[in-house]
Amino acid sequence: MSSRKMSCNLNEDRISGLPDVILIHILSLLPSKDAANTIFIKRFYELWPFIHTLNFDQCMFQGHYCAYCGRASQASCPDYDERFLNFIRHVLLLNRSLNIDKFCLKFHFSLSHSFRQREAGRIDTSQYDFLRSEKRMANEICTWIRFALTKNLKVLDLFFSRHDTFRPQAYYDLPSCILNNPHLVELRLTFCKIDTKKKSELKSLTTLSLNEVMIMDQSMDFILSGCPMLEQLKLWFCYVQRRVILVNSTLKTLVLGIRRSQTLIHVSCPTLLSLEISGYVDVLDIANVPSIAEVSVNRNLIFDYSEYKDYQEMRILLQTITGVKSLKLSSWFGLVFSSWQLTNLPSPTFSCKSLHLQLDFVKWHLPGILNLLKHCPCLENLIIKITSYFVPTCQKTLSWSWSHPYKFDADEYWNMVDTPVQCLTQHLKTVEIAGLVMEKQVIQFLEYLLGHSMVLKKMKILAKKEIYGTNGPKYDKAHEYEERLMKAPKASAYAAVFLY
Repeated sequence: MSSRKMSCNLNEDRISGLPDVILIHILSLLPSKDAANTIFIKRFYELWPFIHTLNFDQCMFQGHYCAYCGRASQASCPDYDERFLNFIRHVLLLNRSLNIDKFCLKFHFSLSHSFRQREAGRIDTSQYDFLRSEKRMANEICTWIRFALTKNLKVLDLFFSRHDTFRPQAYYDLPSCILNNPHLVELRLTFCKIDTKKKSELKSLTTLSLNEVMIMDQSMDFILSGCPMLEQLKLWFCYVQRRVILVNSTLKTLVLGIRRSQTLIHVSCPTLLSLEISGYVDVLDIANVPSIAEVSVNRNLIFDYSEYKDYQEMRILLQTITGVKSLKLSSWFGLVFSSWQLTNLPSPTFSCKSLHLQLDFVKWHLPGILNLLKHCPCLENLIIKITSYFVPTCQKTLSWSWSHPYKFDADEYWNMVDTPVQCLTQHLKTVEIAGLVMEKQVIQFLEYLLGHSMVLKKMKILAKKEIYGTNGPKYDKAHEYEERLMKAPKASAYAAVFLY
């Protein structure tokens, strides 16, 4: 091909030759601000009003003016970014699409004055203009949402926060029209307030995500009772005034972030396949989950060494999920299993084939790891992520804690294990460990696994190579540990070690 013909082919505009329906679909994949900018391209001039995805993100407007930056704290009315507001108004006014698939709004909504005055129990007459402006803004947001709902909206995503932070000063009151829309398939809300007194009509909804939403009175019950097709539910650190009862015959995925102040949460979902819980899991009551296959539990608190506890409530919780195929536990639970091991208390026995641990790997995790291996007799895949989290006062605290009588030499711990572990002798095939691996106690644990896992096929190590001492990184120590692992005796003739 001649260079002239090749140059012509390279300069050929093939995109403009595509059918309108394809170009409209491409434009709908862009943020609305970028889609609107195509007005300056002749081929797209008449197409962008037909986009079926509306994505309005205030952060897309760089340098937008906002009172929360500290530049207009004495303003007589709320300071919203007028460029952003006018852009939304313009796009909605010109939109000619018969259907809208998705409406996403990320907006720095201000309710600061009305919030403070409601808390004080009074209304300052000098602030009436401010309050009226806030009310008008809330009403206008409602008209935007209503506009989208009239076009058979499938996905609604609302995120309200203060400027330059992920926390609101008050919550946007969710319009009732949202909960009565039969076309919505996916609903995601962040920093809203829901106060409904009647059953919802979300007949097509399959996904509901509530992130730090304030749920008043029995609103949660009213919402769920009107979602006959719900399959995925996320309640992430919401403010709920009453106990939550999640009884559902269609739910498959449940994600819960639980606040310390939360009252009891009861879960009874026979079709549930996946459960992820984080936070104050003590208030969780699980029953009737026979289909559950994957569970992740994260209690993100610092383990209390100061007094002895039997953690009976944790044993009861874990006992309800012993039939899962895949189990993920946080560092805190590793220490709970250590306490059960050291004090000879019974531990739940799991039938899982995959175990994922996220640990800070202090010395006191060792008994817990052994305990877990003993109580996962069918384990085939072990995944451990060693985080950088560390409590520097931990070792000092142990000198006067309940665990002091059970102290042991960490360097000799695995040499003292004299009873066979069933999963190691019969089932464990793969081990994957990542993070701060190049530490003495971790290497000793891996050597123990290599020497006792009789059907092991693969050990994959994704290690941070730096070992920090008092005088900085010790790369030579990391190299020594690598050599130890490669030369370590292996119980399985098929075991291969991969270092990355």
